[in-house]
Amino acid sequence: MSWQEYIDNQLLATGKIVQAAIYGHNGSLWATSKGFSLSSEEITTLNESFDNADKIQENGLYCNGVKYFTLSHDESNIHGKKGAGGVVSVKTNKAVIIGVYDDKTVPGAANKVVSDLGDYLKSLNY
Repeated sequence: MSWQEYIDNQLLATGKIVQAAIYGHNGSLWATSKGFSLSSEEITTLNESFDNADKIQENGLYCNGVKYFTLSHDESNIHGKKGAGGVVSVKTNKAVIIGVYDDKTVPGAANKVVSDLGDYLKSLNY
């Protein structure tokens, strides 16, 4: 399966995620939904925040130019909120998956979709 197919079939097709991207740990874009991308500063900050979230706790988490309030974080998951929507980021062995959800999705459902793909990619050593 191509990286774009993961975006289209495993994230967007669920109806729980409205925008998504997969980046490598080095900041390279692997696949994205139409109109969604992170600036090099946004992906660098996100990648660094899995180990030290001070910056996103103080300044918020930015994805595609949108500021999210940081709700929770650990070494493999970061959750942000903006209004009734939000963002879920999962770090795998070689990638970072980012999924944005809107007010029609319960945050836990969005988290499950992104986390399930993350777990699958981890099982493949990605």
